[in-house]
Amino acid sequence: MKFIKGNHPRISIYSYLICNITRGISPKIRYMNIDNLLDSIFSDEQFNVEDVFNKKLLEYNLSKTKALKLLNIDKDVFNDILNGTAKQPNLIQVVKIAEFLGVELSNFIKIVLKNQNSENIRAIERARKATFIVRNFDVKALTKLGFFDSNDSTDDLVTKVLNYFGYSTINQFEEELDEPLYSRVKKNHSDKMKDFWVKSAYQTFKVINNPNDYNREKLKDLIVKIKPYSQDVKKGLLTVCRALYNIGVTVIFQNYLTTTQVRGATFIIGGRPCIVITDFNKNYPTLWFTLLHELNHVLFDYDTIENNSYHLSDDTDLFLIEDQANEFARNFFLSEEKFQYIKTYINNPYLVSKFASEIEVHPSIVYSFFTWYQKELYGKNYHAAFREFYPDYKDAISKLNPISWNEVSIKEASEKIKSVLELN
Repeated sequence: MKFIKGNHPRISIYSYLICNITRGISPKIRYMNIDNLLDSIFSDEQFNVEDVFNKKLLEYNLSKTKALKLLNIDKDVFNDILNGTAKQPNLIQVVKIAEFLGVELSNFIKIVLKNQNSENIRAIERARKATFIVRNFDVKALTKLGFFDSNDSTDDLVTKVLNYFGYSTINQFEEELDEPLYSRVKKNHSDKMKDFWVKSAYQTFKVINNPNDYNREKLKDLIVKIKPYSQDVKKGLLTVCRALYNIGVTVIFQNYLTTTQVRGATFIIGGRPCIVITDFNKNYPTLWFTLLHELNHVLFDYDTIENNSYHLSDDTDLFLIEDQANEFARNFFLSEEKFQYIKTYINNPYLVSKFASEIEVHPSIVYSFFTWYQKELYGKNYHAAFREFYPDYKDAISKLNPISWNEVSIKEASEKIKSVLELN
């Protein structure tokens, strides 16, 4: 048997566990589930380490003194580890004893922890909570956003997160929220705000749980009828979203996060398309453009999105052709041919309004696409022009109860949205 000898830095078992939460260290206990570990500490399963140790002494024909000398472990240290009086059990010593006993290291750590005092157990719990928060959430950005309070303790942060997403434990959060979203794609821990945005949308759709089956043919029939509803600022978008909901396509509005650059997204959940639209640009025409952009993905990129759980606008990682979705939305509302016609009359509000009525769109959509075509085709910047003809986008989404970042819980907000979408 090969024992670990020599001088080693003092590594406490708690430091080891904390590190092991975020990265694999030992292949035997890589990514140990700390919730399950803590549960095992309070289980009724018994394991008498001293009895096993004494049997090993008989097997190897060694005295306790000789064995501890070979292991280079002080007798008092050994006793402290076994009876739980060691304030910070040394990892190297624990590994030595586990090796001698022939016990799987992860199992022996559970045995050692089972004997620890309550303060040491609480230290692991606190470390687990702190690591969960810093690994998954940008605390500074979310505090600035109003989601967290600057005076929140670690327990407060965890409670806020679990209440918001509707889970009772960290383990439940990770298994029921992380796993479905990231089982097929690599999670990018560096973009925590985007991850927070994605999880919020996903959980909203899960709570809404649209009971209507998705019907692609009905969606194709419905899309061609959408355009005139853009003329009704206060009720048009609501009417379209209700119609989409009835054919299995759920549309929600979620506040834009400036750090994410996400204008919209499409999820496939339970075989049903789910679309998120943000208030990106705070612009009424952009709401309609984004809706048609995402509906294009539903029609033509459904399988790809389903294989990856979701797709974010302008995210090229999934190899979706964003240009095609953008072109689809532009041509739907104002093709280049129509732009070439109206550009001559763009400074005449009466003619623009009349033209918009003829092509069944709100005048602001004409101005918005005129601005885009001028920039794209001729390099001319009309960014600040025609703003007086743009309605307040908030009027279009107010009745749809957009998800903001000061919600108490997604469940409450989602139930309100569901009641609106199901209202006939």
